[in-house]
Amino acid sequence: MVIAPLLAAAIAAAPAPSPTPTLLPIAHVVTSDRSSESTAKTARTTYVVTKSDIVRNGYLTVAQALENVPGVEIESYGGLGSVSSVSIRGSSTSEVLVLLDGMPIAGSQIDAIDLGQIPTSGIERIEVVEGGGSTLYGSGSVGGVINIITSSPPRSSATASAGSYGEDSLSIETPYLALARTIAANDYALPNGTVEPNAAAELNSLRTGYSHDFGAVDLTVGGDLIDQEGGSPGVQGFISPTSRLGLVNRDARVELSHSGARSTLSVQLGASTSDLTFTCDTPVDDECPNTGITTTPFAQLLTEDRLMSDLRDVVDNGNERLVYGVDLTRGDARVDDGIDPIQFHPFDQVAAYAQSQWFDARSDEWYAGVRAESDGVPGGAISPSIGGIENVTSNLLLRWNAATAFRAPTEEELYYPFYSNPDLAPEKTRVGDVTLVESGASGSLSLGWFTTDGTNLIVDNPVTFIPENIGRALLQGATFEARSRSYGGYSAHFDVTNLYDAEDLEDDTRIEGRGPVFTVSSGIDYVAPPISRFDGFGVTTLSKGSRGLIDTSIPSWDQPVPYTNVCAYVGYRVTSLLVLTLRGFDLTNARYSEFGTYSSSSVEFYAYPVPGRTFAVELRAR
Repeated sequence: MVIAPLLAAAIAAAPAPSPTPTLLPIAHVVTSDRSSESTAKTARTTYVVTKSDIVRNGYLTVAQALENVPGVEIESYGGLGSVSSVSIRGSSTSEVLVLLDGMPIAGSQIDAIDLGQIPTSGIERIEVVEGGGSTLYGSGSVGGVINIITSSPPRSSATASAGSYGEDSLSIETPYLALARTIAANDYALPNGTVEPNAAAELNSLRTGYSHDFGAVDLTVGGDLIDQEGGSPGVQGFISPTSRLGLVNRDARVELSHSGARSTLSVQLGASTSDLTFTCDTPVDDECPNTGITTTPFAQLLTEDRLMSDLRDVVDNGNERLVYGVDLTRGDARVDDGIDPIQFHPFDQVAAYAQSQWFDARSDEWYAGVRAESDGVPGGAISPSIGGIENVTSNLLLRWNAATAFRAPTEEELYYPFYSNPDLAPEKTRVGDVTLVESGASGSLSLGWFTTDGTNLIVDNPVTFIPENIGRALLQGATFEARSRSYGGYSAHFDVTNLYDAEDLEDDTRIEGRGPVFTVSSGIDYVAPPISRFDGFGVTTLSKGSRGLIDTSIPSWDQPVPYTNVCAYVGYRVTSLLVLTLRGFDLTNARYSEFGTYSSSSVEFYAYPVPGRTFAVELRAR
């Protein structure tokens, strides 16, 4: 195994650090109101997964890092490297906008944004803003916004791990470069006595960043390359032994900002590309898409290329903050089914936005904003929003938000051969939420309610898989959170999300694929003092209700049945430079399949079984 010598080299090159990592809590966020602000002053529901969270829990991908965020649902269709979908407050994946350092990443137009393919190496934190964000970010943010923020760490570090089913990972981070490589055989046994076939995967990433101050002008440059490739066995009963899926993402960004006495003017330019490939050896594989049409091996390529610019000014006089700017995007998407003639479709976005916030002496806050956007052929919208923070008592505050949000159909939904609908109309929704938060010496409690009332929501027909508009839909839910402060190194949390309504109001049925009714997450962590050899431990549990139809005549492991997943880790400080950590995942060995069913005249099952219990040993140089 080549991991050991590479890790040793990285350790030798790393400057001697202090006994424990300097992983500070996040005091400011940049996504909620598109400007840097205190976490206490954001009215929109915002969660932050910090570098400390990533390191402590051993998250290898962004999908893993978001699994326990309240209101976020991650569904992974197999082992490491398999496709993962994301939902926020009952949204579809297409209704969640994914940003990289504040700019959209390519892939949304070809349905190729996959958080399970984005490594956490080089990521400083992940900010999640829940609820419609169309006023500041435009189309595609009906459910919320996920902003992946990269950084240049002050010193070098390296992490190597080896786990069940041939999973090996190496990550090296330096002040200017971060790279990671993970391979996994994913040859896990299934309860029916077979082994998951053709599921091996590899995931590689390279990130670079540089920043410099020129007096009042700050320059930041960043670039990313992510390459994923692996087997794509498909669903139980229709296994393909030769199908391969590949995804390559390239991103480049440059930002210049000028800070004055009361304002910060910035311009950000970006380029992002996504290439999605699918191949299958038709002559020997009966499950290839072109079987029965030709004997030529199947090869499919979907691409998205986009150029983006953002001009933004933030004016702050203490009692009022004004954010206004212009977003421009131009790109094209190749929509190709591998059989019919190649199609390229251009897309563009032109938008102007403004939001003002007001603060009073009691630390109450109110905001109001509006965005006007045109998305070319699919259409556009004007999206207003209002909200605020009211201090009910010294320890109790009320956060509230109301807005409209929208999503234009993607190029794939409009033009993909045989599985598209050129008559799709843009989604238009009204979103809102109210949250009560009580803070005290022991921690915090919060109780929230959210709603999305939409017209023209875009869903796939469960029989034909052709996208169509729902005349009217209603998504509503409630949240409860309890979080303790750290006592002697111990901290705990308990979160409940109840999506009690996800209804197609036209036929009074629950919308498929919008997540379970209940999700419950809890955990306890202990961080040992610096002088201890013991590094700490953590235990988390994640329980979910069913995510689709259940047929009792079919084995439960082949269906989206309710489950409870328990993960744990324990660490030991070998030296001041090395930490050895043992990790266990799905310790209850819950066997189920994500997103397994759809309903037609008869119930048919498309099952993607998960691996079950796994273990890993990790060595981290800090």
